[in-house]
Amino acid sequence: MADSNRLHSINTSRILRTIWLNPGISRIKVAETLDLDRSTVTKIMQVIIDRGIVVTAGKNREQSGVGRRQINLEINSDLGVVLGLEIQDARYQGVLTGIDGRVLHSFEGIAKVDSDALADHAADLVERARDWAAGNRRFLLGVGLGLPGIVDPYAGTLIRSNSLKVCEPMAIRDEISARTGEYVFIENDANCCCWAELAFRKESRARNFIAVLGEFRDLLCGGTAPHGLAVGLGLTVRERVLHGDHFTAGEYRSVGATPETGQFRIPYTRFCELPDNRELLREVYRELTENLALLVNSVDFTKIVFTGDLPANRENLAEAMREAIAANWSYDLDRTFEIEFSPWGNQSVSMGAAGLFVEKLFSVPDIADRFQELVGYDLYEYILARKEG
Repeated sequence: MADSNRLHSINTSRILRTIWLNPGISRIKVAETLDLDRSTVTKIMQVIIDRGIVVTAGKNREQSGVGRRQINLEINSDLGVVLGLEIQDARYQGVLTGIDGRVLHSFEGIAKVDSDALADHAADLVERARDWAAGNRRFLLGVGLGLPGIVDPYAGTLIRSNSLKVCEPMAIRDEISARTGEYVFIENDANCCCWAELAFRKESRARNFIAVLGEFRDLLCGGTAPHGLAVGLGLTVRERVLHGDHFTAGEYRSVGATPETGQFRIPYTRFCELPDNRELLREVYRELTENLALLVNSVDFTKIVFTGDLPANRENLAEAMREAIAANWSYDLDRTFEIEFSPWGNQSVSMGAAGLFVEKLFSVPDIADRFQELVGYDLYEYILARKEG
């Protein structure tokens, strides 16, 4: 049985999450939604308002009936800023956002990174972001980091990454936290694109969707490393990003691919022509969408979001996706699905890394302590203790 402190933390986190997902909600509606006693909600509300997490936002004009008009509640948009980072083997991208997803500052650059340099490089970027936050009188709440490869986000471990030359599990989250003092969440780069949708485009929460991350790699023709278009998938079902039992969910490889050709049946040696060779790009997109259609129809995803470099190089992608879904479907049933291009483009991963941290900040702790990570009100108390210390 959970002790009283644990129960208080869980209930506080539930209340914060409800307000975050329903800005303008009243205390009475919070109590009804969560089936909590009104006195319990009132006590918790007083604490989180005093601590500046929640603010009142006027009175409810749509209230019916008699009695005092109910006060609208919102998460304080000035609570602090979140750093979202994407680190690849040759480049990096960072965004500092508010908890509502407003981009307040961004930066990017080129740097060659491998397993030996990863933690130091990430720590340098965190320090750069912290300097900006301090100079603009903002408090850095924490860090989300998107990485290429197989990631265990709960243990904070980068299990494998071909591009970063990680061949053995690497406790990268703990290394970065030790160097910076910041709380860090890590995630696979394609999965980050799902977190951006969930945290900052809340209409996506009503759908099972797939995020398709496509990034063009600028490597020379004739090289031995894969180049051109690299693809990864993020899968979201019932507001949960799927990681799989081995944390490999979303790894993409065309059914026609071979070890010699790479991710596609079209040889990767031709991919250095992308995205400039539009005919080849359309051919690659047709192969990609044929593979995606099987997954979309089998799982019944109703939204496909193309992210990364794909929004800037759309070509025939949406049309090919619709045609492939229709060709792969055998029933005479009306279905609705959306094909979208991420508004963040090549910042999709860094925005998603920021969204990951925001989502964790407004999550509910596991009563069984299954995962060794701070979330919800526990996470905020940790952050506040560091701020006040």
